[in-house]
Amino acid sequence: MQIRKQSKIYDAVVIGSGASGGMAAWNLTRQGVNVLLLDAGGKFDRASFWTHVLPYEARERRARGDRPPNFYLSEKEQPYLTPPDQPFKLVRVWGIGGKTNVWGRVSLRYGDVDFKVNDGYGIPWPFEYRDIKPYYDKVDQLIGVNGGNDDQDVLPGSEFHLPPPAPRCGEVLLKKAASQAGISVVSGRRAVLTKPKDGWPACHYCGRCGSGCDTGSFFNSADHLIPLALETGRLEIRSNAVVARILADKEGRASGVQYFDRKTKREFQVRARVVVLGASCIDSTRILLNSKSNLYPTGIGNTSGVIGKYLTEQVRFHARAFLPELYGRETTNDDGIGGEHIYMPRFNHRDGRRRDYARGYGMQFWGIGCQAGAGWAKGLPGFGPGFKHDVKKRYPSWVELHPYGEVVPVPENRVEVDENRVDDYGVPLPRIIFKYGDNEMKMVDEMYDTVERILHEAKAEIFEINRGDYDTPGNAIHEHGTCRMGADPKTSALNGFCQMHTVKNLFVVDGSAFPSATEKNPTLTILALAWRATDYLAGEMKKGNL
Repeated sequence: MQIRKQSKIYDAVVIGSGASGGMAAWNLTRQGVNVLLLDAGGKFDRASFWTHVLPYEARERRARGDRPPNFYLSEKEQPYLTPPDQPFKLVRVWGIGGKTNVWGRVSLRYGDVDFKVNDGYGIPWPFEYRDIKPYYDKVDQLIGVNGGNDDQDVLPGSEFHLPPPAPRCGEVLLKKAASQAGISVVSGRRAVLTKPKDGWPACHYCGRCGSGCDTGSFFNSADHLIPLALETGRLEIRSNAVVARILADKEGRASGVQYFDRKTKREFQVRARVVVLGASCIDSTRILLNSKSNLYPTGIGNTSGVIGKYLTEQVRFHARAFLPELYGRETTNDDGIGGEHIYMPRFNHRDGRRRDYARGYGMQFWGIGCQAGAGWAKGLPGFGPGFKHDVKKRYPSWVELHPYGEVVPVPENRVEVDENRVDDYGVPLPRIIFKYGDNEMKMVDEMYDTVERILHEAKAEIFEINRGDYDTPGNAIHEHGTCRMGADPKTSALNGFCQMHTVKNLFVVDGSAFPSATEKNPTLTILALAWRATDYLAGEMKKGNL
């Protein structure tokens, strides 16, 4: 195989263009750094999105052979391995913007309750909330996060939120029921524009965010970061560049990147002063573990042995019910901003009750009210006019509860690479070894208790709640922890600026840098940490330290 080396040395190579890589490229280029961005896919064309294609139109289009953009990477093209009895659902998007093209947009701040953990699981984060707060503030303003003014230790507030959308009727009643049970429910926080901003229109409540936003009214890296980086003239993008390894020189510093062209399978190498890795947790870990050399026989920078270990995620389940108080109410359009307008922050650390598990859980409430499809109707008994009447009566009363619990970091949950199983480029595949433990199962019991308390207070008619059930791991799409940051190089791979302890010119800026998962969605924190890390990186380059 012929390897095409290039003599040009870039200031920085950024791997990935989603929340972390897109933020890194945007922030570095505006500070004068010349960046080469490598992404495993191409650009998704907003004009081709099926955001406003109605169900009957979609059927007709598909009958003609048309298809919407395929955002998700197939397991056939890029397999991953799991033990037979430990399934894991890995969701990947290869393309400019990554998963921010279709993400849930939930944008929750972490607090010192999350950063200063000391319960026997994992390690504390190497900074406090006050260190990251300025970056949360800047990200809120940059991407347009809407939300209320609530401020709690588990969910710090922001003075920069856009106005929140009004709660739906079912959400009002669930919030009231939770309050009666002594549980706080607040306005949700989402990276969706509720007011026009920077030339982008406000959300028009079509509710089809999972098909991509063809108006650019929710934050995604492809629309809101990458074009601004290109305008500086300091960004070069190579699409369909499937990164395999980070290269190291004789001194152990990162010297460049090996990648393959997704279409031709040809191999290339590029050189850089600094490498910034943001390919998403599992793929970033795979790249690091496959980046072996005489100096780093278990992967570049893996002198502590923690890279690949301490994979965390979240455990969740779903409950669905009707609220009789809303039976027979008029039908309204409850699409809203494409998800819940309310959120239940973690509360289990406040009531003074001693629990037999560590960490906590929060709750989301998407799918409430008059939503498209009403697939639940297939689960109702009856036939004919009476059945139709019953469906119409119940349609406005539908509610869903989706609790998320933190999975604690343990070394047994991990990512490995299998030297005997390779992809089409000859690169060893990742193996994900992950299962929920006793701590999570005890937490799930209380999560069910809380759901039942809220539904009882709401006098709900339960449609579906299967106590003891929970999603297959990976379904929350919140993988973290396999290249964790920490103060001690013996127990962590990165410092508080996402810089490798032992490879100073290698930064890892996605969720793999997190020491723990929390019960909250990670993207806002990924953006804040990537901004902070690349501020530090640019400063070190200007000082001549990198």
